[in-house]
Amino acid sequence: MIGLVWLGIKLRGQKWSDFGLTFGRIRLKESFRIFLLSLLVCILGLAGYMLGTLIMANISGMPESADLSVYEYLHNNIFMLILTLIGVYIISSFGEEVVYRAFLINRISELGLDTKYGKIATVLISAVIFGLVHYEWGPTGMVSTGLMGLVLGICYMKLKKKLWILVLAHAYMDTLLLVQVYLTSK
Repeated sequence: MIGLVWLGIKLRGQKWSDFGLTFGRIRLKESFRIFLLSLLVCILGLAGYMLGTLIMANISGMPESADLSVYEYLHNNIFMLILTLIGVYIISSFGEEVVYRAFLINRISELGLDTKYGKIATVLISAVIFGLVHYEWGPTGMVSTGLMGLVLGICYMKLKKKLWILVLAHAYMDTLLLVQVYLTSK
């Protein structure tokens, strides 16, 4: 997917910086600011996810525990945890933010949705698609990730499309999930 996004960017004569991905040196003060903002975005994203879970619990009752047996290989295996985290950082943390926030929000807004209400619609559409992509997590997972995606989309717009902040926040969330699985798997 990232390859297709890259190809689309190249064919349109755009640069990664048009989507909020800048590469280069940053000062220590700026890196600390990015770190703090990414922690805030992580907390807000987790709050969106939990809100989705609470909403679905009130609609359909408490969901059963998620089936995490696919991650059983992580139990007490620090090497596999580190290897999995590296893969997840590339595919999920970086990849999903590039595709669902940067690329999708920018492309949808090019459809004439560059007004105030158009931007709201753009973020909502991106969040719905992000939630639907997580269909394997069931209805609760789709709503929860959809609301998390909504929060991340709002942050992307409010932070003037500084995508690295969202990539870091997403990485923190992924780390929390996988370390939790590592520590609690049986």
